Amino acid sequence: MAYQDYVGQMTMLNKILDTMNFFSVACFMSVTLMASNTLAHSQDATAPEDSAAVVRSLNALQWQQLEEGLQVIRATTEDGVEVKAFKVSPDNFSFSIELQNDQTGSRVKDVAEAAGAVVAINAGFFASTGSSLYSVGYLRLNGDVKSKGWESSGGILSFRPDGIKLTPTHEGIPGGDFDVIQSKPMLIEPGGKWAMGSNSGLAKPRTILCTLDDGDVILLTVTRFGLTLYEAGWIMRSKEEGGFFDCDAALAFDGGRSTQVWYSGDDKFSSSGISPVHNFFVVRQKED
Repeated sequence: MAYQDYVGQMTMLNKILDTMNFFSVACFMSVTLMASNTLAHSQDATAPEDSAAVVRSLNALQWQQLEEGLQVIRATTEDGVEVKAFKVSPDNFSFSIELQNDQTGSRVKDVAEAAGAVVAINAGFFASTGSSLYSVGYLRLNGDVKSKGWESSGGILSFRPDGIKLTPTHEGIPGGDFDVIQSKPMLIEPGGKWAMGSNSGLAKPRTILCTLDDGDVILLTVTRFGLTLYEAGWIMRSKEEGGFFDCDAALAFDGGRSTQVWYSGDDKFSSSGISPVHNFFVVRQKED
């Protein structure tokens, strides 16, 4: 065999081996990623440490009764993650979406006071034209569609005649004249089904709404050092799964600079947030 032929055959063989190694590594990474995602979606996955720290802090406290049908709990971890949660009974309170008072956005306190609210939090996503804010994601108020939504991602909060309901977007946007707002991601799908994938993204302030089996509603904000969406979602799970709030379903609202909450009775349960926002979830006392 000529030397040049030998070198040529060895070069080809090395290329074949390199290709085989590439596919072997690719297959290994693919299997590893699938296993990671499977574990993340599993009911048996381990709680992230920051979530576990929040749960430990919450477990050391008791819900505080503010008035009939309204309770609050507030905890701060050693690492500076602050969680405030209101538990609201639909027997005593009504819910609605309220829009900004000014085209450039509003603060939760201003909208809540004008609406005669007891509690309010920021709600859906929005964007800016430079001179005004507009909603992002599906929003229907009083039968008027304010903005179109995402086709499959996120979830839907609908204000039905028999109460509010959370459903994943992939089930479709419900028809009717009742109000509807879309946000994302869906952290827990109805029935307590964990809906998050891997724990990625940055730790930020968060705003979350969850519904319980008994019909009560949890309004939660994470402030100061914040959590990832995965970590924040985890604390909404049942205690058996390493969570705290035992949500039947949970939906993340806009977070980060938008996160803000207001309570009419005590400023220590309020957080002003950084940015004015477009729309709000408002809680009012039911009229007799």
